[in-house]
Amino acid sequence: MTDSARATHTDVASRASAAFRPSEVIRIGAELEWLVYRAPDPTRAVPASETAAVAAGALPAGGSITVEPGGQLELATLPAPRPAELIEAIDTDAGVLAKRFAAHDLTLVPIGLDPIRPARRTLDVARYEAMERHFAAVSPAGLEMMNRTASLQLNIDFGPDPDAMWRRAHALAPLLSAAFANSPTTDGVAFAPVSHRQQIWTATDPSRTRPVGTAPDNWHRYILDAHVIPRSDTEPAADASPGPRSFAAWLDSAAPPTAHDLDTHITTLFPPVRPRGYLELRMLDALPRTGRAAAIATVWTLLTDPDAGAAADQPGTDPTDAWHVTTTLGLADSTTRAAGARLLRIAAAHLEPTQPQLTDACDQWREHVEAATPATSIAELLSTAEPS
Repeated sequence: MTDSARATHTDVASRASAAFRPSEVIRIGAELEWLVYRAPDPTRAVPASETAAVAAGALPAGGSITVEPGGQLELATLPAPRPAELIEAIDTDAGVLAKRFAAHDLTLVPIGLDPIRPARRTLDVARYEAMERHFAAVSPAGLEMMNRTASLQLNIDFGPDPDAMWRRAHALAPLLSAAFANSPTTDGVAFAPVSHRQQIWTATDPSRTRPVGTAPDNWHRYILDAHVIPRSDTEPAADASPGPRSFAAWLDSAAPPTAHDLDTHITTLFPPVRPRGYLELRMLDALPRTGRAAAIATVWTLLTDPDAGAAADQPGTDPTDAWHVTTTLGLADSTTRAAGARLLRIAAAHLEPTQPQLTDACDQWREHVEAATPATSIAELLSTAEPS
């Protein structure tokens, strides 16, 4: 099928099925984002062009660099066979990047939401221009999401049983979001132990940011139900009625999408857990070194160790209810706080004895979760800058 051929319902079903590809081995990779600040004056914007210019150059661990619409820096790693190897690669490349930025009086700060500067797109790319128009019309939170947030995305192969890994990941995702929340404020005035970044994502066009559901078959329906982002400011958003249209409506219209349109549409879907031929966990805030090591070790252990995964299962838990509680209350909810600490305790107990640094990271972050004490000042948040 060529990119210009008309897309069909069969094509959607095929894409949805291919997203759950089994694998003989399981590897883990990451996409890390940082907010970029000027050391002398963190209130001044750092445009995407400057971020790209400072970051340019090969990295020793083979990571690749992209820049997000608001000037955030993203490092994408190569997949690693074990969490310790991934963490080492991240630390190696992140250290080089931090030195490059420090030479220009810039700092890389791993927090989930910028509480200082307004949302402003500085990257002139057609994809982001279209997204900005769409979000301006349907959800102001979308502009915040694009330009003020930063995350730690973990990518992991499905292994031999994609259905089982998908269901477990989807069930654990709300607790992982709460346990690794690192965006305690939107304005630097009020602070709370909750992911304000995840609140923003949840409010951003729910047709493309709500959870998919624990059944893998839900992904097919999700693709069809998500709203279409018009490619230009002159393209109609609906066929016959005002308001956004679903991809299913476009598919059945007189001017249906092409295969390329279908593939582009799928890339604009941002649920907390997304299948891409491997598993993407997108619900984690950007984290400092100890937090990201704990997150990587915890996700790997709970999803790849059958005993750890079984211990973490919570039968009867409704993910929809869990998302509501963890998004609105986070670690301020005592049940969520205890459950998040329990996940870290399980991970620490099942990590390889030869990797004590990972166990230490999980234990240290568990203490952070149990304390449920977020940063209480802008200065404290900025002090977590990546060490150079």
